[in-house]
Amino acid sequence: MQDIVFDDVTKAWPGSPPALDHLDLTIRAGELVGLVGPSGCGKTTALRIVGGFEEPTTGRVLLGTRDITRLESRDRHFGLITQDNQLLGHLSAARNISFPLEARRDTYTVGDIDRRLEREATRLGIADLLDRRPSQLSEGQRRLVQLARAVIGAPVALLMDEPLAHLEDQVRLRLRGDIVRVHHDRGLTSLLVTASQHDAMAMCDRIAVLFDGGLEQFGAPGDVYARPATVAVARFFGEPPMNVVSGRVEVAGTTRRIRVLGRSLPVSTPEVDVYNGRDVLIGVRPEDLVVGAPTTVSVEASVQTTESIGYQTMVDAVTPDGTHLHCVTPGRAPRIGTVLDVALPSDRLHIFDPTTQMAIFHPPG
Repeated sequence: MQDIVFDDVTKAWPGSPPALDHLDLTIRAGELVGLVGPSGCGKTTALRIVGGFEEPTTGRVLLGTRDITRLESRDRHFGLITQDNQLLGHLSAARNISFPLEARRDTYTVGDIDRRLEREATRLGIADLLDRRPSQLSEGQRRLVQLARAVIGAPVALLMDEPLAHLEDQVRLRLRGDIVRVHHDRGLTSLLVTASQHDAMAMCDRIAVLFDGGLEQFGAPGDVYARPATVAVARFFGEPPMNVVSGRVEVAGTTRRIRVLGRSLPVSTPEVDVYNGRDVLIGVRPEDLVVGAPTTVSVEASVQTTESIGYQTMVDAVTPDGTHLHCVTPGRAPRIGTVLDVALPSDRLHIFDPTTQMAIFHPPG
């Protein structure tokens, strides 16, 4: 196992903003890292550069200490899975899986190929599908065949570009588990590109969040969710997303308060002192808002839309001044137009600088 390193990598085309802008990122040996962000953020470009399908405009890609920036894709010995059906339609599943080895007959004998094919098909539970052609397989089965093909040659790393896209929920969950298991069982260094925060949170050791070609935050899934480095990350991670509203800091002696949505909330963090009399951005996760009886720190909000997922309901409600609040309520969905009393808990506030958009403070836990 070896690290994969982006060393000040930029990728740009004439007349366009950089797809990647001075990216510095290290994927540690044996780690499964997710590249996450909105469409156009540069995550697929980064994967293509690692895989040797694109060359960076500037910067280097390292495998361990070896510079592989100009190395041909076929010589990098990486496995690859994509959302596209890259299987050869005229070959059986067995031949598709073994194809990378058959192309290297100087290295693998027929017996070696048969043994590896049987092993991978058995591990992934697709031994009964080997005689079928891709057109006779479901989309989920085709992805499993791709996964088997990607690892049959014992690659040094596994690259995945949206491998779970366009799959039914149950199939997605099964394949998600299979990928993680293969990653750990083979001791691979793996890179996952996904627009799904759920897949990234569930699968990855660390997540790199990209916006406009730049690295916004890199850390463990729980840290990215609980301690977003910027407003953009806060709004991207979470379903519903974090509520972000404007507030004003008021400091008098040792008393600190933030006025937000017409309410004055006590805070204890000294980080806000330099913002006395100035505006800040206040973030509150939907699950931290308290829906119940009216209090001195609650605001009225009228239900606009609801989305029930069984054990809880996601609610979009709007305050009299037009501010939308995402909140979560247990049980049955409230009727559209119902007025809720929504309290902002002062001990669960995230605070951001309105100019830099960087985090100033996060609540503990």
